[in-house]
Amino acid sequence: MITVAVPAFRVTCRVGIEKGRPWSVVDELVLWATTRAPRTVAQLAGEASLPHQLIVASLARLMRFRLIEVALGEGGAAFRSSELGAKIVTSGEVLPFFGKRYTRRVSFVVERVSGQVFGPRQADFVPAKRVEGMITRGAVRVIAVEDGEPPMSHHANFARLADVAVRGPDEQLVGIDDKTPNTSRGYLIVKVADGDAEGLPRTASEALREAIRNAAGGVGDGEHVVRYSGPEEPSTFEPTYVDCGIDDGDILLGGSVHKSAFVDLLGSACRRAIIHSTFLQAPRFDELFDVIRMACRRGVVVDVLWGAEHGDTTEQKNALAALEIAKRVRDDADTDGRVHVRLSSTGSHAKILLVDNADGGWAGVVGSCNWLSSPFQAAELSVVLRDPAAVSQVVDVVQRIVGRRGLSDELATELAVVADDLRARPSRGGAARVAVVVGDAHDALMRAASGSASERLVVGSNRLGATARSGAIIPGEVAAARPDVRVALLYRSPSGPVKRPDARALAEEAAGRDVRVIRTDPVPLHGKFLAWDDDDLVITSLNWASAAVNPDFPYGEVGVHIRGAKIASDLLARLTAIYPALGEPG
Repeated sequence: MITVAVPAFRVTCRVGIEKGRPWSVVDELVLWATTRAPRTVAQLAGEASLPHQLIVASLARLMRFRLIEVALGEGGAAFRSSELGAKIVTSGEVLPFFGKRYTRRVSFVVERVSGQVFGPRQADFVPAKRVEGMITRGAVRVIAVEDGEPPMSHHANFARLADVAVRGPDEQLVGIDDKTPNTSRGYLIVKVADGDAEGLPRTASEALREAIRNAAGGVGDGEHVVRYSGPEEPSTFEPTYVDCGIDDGDILLGGSVHKSAFVDLLGSACRRAIIHSTFLQAPRFDELFDVIRMACRRGVVVDVLWGAEHGDTTEQKNALAALEIAKRVRDDADTDGRVHVRLSSTGSHAKILLVDNADGGWAGVVGSCNWLSSPFQAAELSVVLRDPAAVSQVVDVVQRIVGRRGLSDELATELAVVADDLRARPSRGGAARVAVVVGDAHDALMRAASGSASERLVVGSNRLGATARSGAIIPGEVAAARPDVRVALLYRSPSGPVKRPDARALAEEAAGRDVRVIRTDPVPLHGKFLAWDDDDLVITSLNWASAAVNPDFPYGEVGVHIRGAKIASDLLARLTAIYPALGEPG
């Protein structure tokens, strides 16, 4: 008999579970029927062709949770939906889940050959230190894995927990005790006799079985190297388009407009608000402090995140601002314990605002505005998303931005639960198609725009820097080479190695290829966007003309692609009113 050690991870933690009986089709039918008009038990049973006992049981449960109430009339007792029940039916929202919450200790093992997940009783996991002695004595043959390993991010492990921890349709994962997660390295110990592996789960993949057979049949007691053959962490967040309504007021343009939107959204928040601002400035935070404090007085909990990472000096400056803001909120009775300031950078350049509302939904704002460092005087540009399917994508991205500490990150866990809840809600639909875009999806959209624009292509960038030619001008030249396509690049100021004389020379060179490079004045442009023809618009945090996406951290830049009738041409008309040069002939 030969002993083989398969490298693996073990994850243990304590999770929160909500258990409760889900609503049935009969419950939904009864609630719908009683919203139209009061109904007696006999009427409901007759109209639905169901036994009286089933109707009575459903009514009792709906009344228990105050979704249905008794209406007394001349004919006796009838039942009608309550105000809450009627609101749920007319809004199309799912029925609320009423469960009992309790905690459960959970563990699982991820083998590193093919990335399979096993429960604690399915595989014999041994910590690495205990196997070291076996290796020294030559009592075990070890499989070594190269060229990859299973993803162990917060997003990946939360999904595994949702499968392992939940034991039936009446349960759902609602949280993780962030002090309990532990990830350890070790081995699955497998005994092999006559080619048969003992102690290996029946569901083990063929790739894992083959690796074990090869190790058992090999020569010597050293490492037996195999290539990783399982799933990997996605290199980027693939855009997923959903139907979504975008009103005129959902495209925010201008500094004062953004400040008003911040005040309105914080003012409507019911329980939670999450602010991701690339940069922090304590004086700017103080200007918004009363708005945040009023939200806290209503019971709102606010998380403040920042992502500055342009060098040690910039990061240190923002870290000091975070400390100052943390002291400010700690010294105030209303905000102490309700405003949580993250003291380390997320590393993301994204600018995002998330708030919940009274009906359980959320709104998400994505764009250019550094909410807690902006003087709200530049031409900022953002989009407000309200549809659950669209907002869930924003929540998912923020979860991935903050989840670098794995399952120990309480906020990332909360956001994973929120994203799942939003995905379960019915979409409101709408005339526009919307997708959140991150990382190199920006480059793909720029290529699509430069290759398909038939009338115009306009790029907005705060800075004009070293990547201006490759990031914006060359794609613009491709579009401008086609007849009747007008191309313009708007920017606020030169950046990095590009000085004003360099910017003028670059503009002259681009003009020779029918690409206009326009410096915005007197209103500085801080918005970042890509617009082509009438119906395509990307609003983002990416400075197209001065920065490039980081392939190792795609969530460093976050935007939204909107495809809708006149969405681009309407924005460009508003921008032309601010920057008349945009409307001048090329």
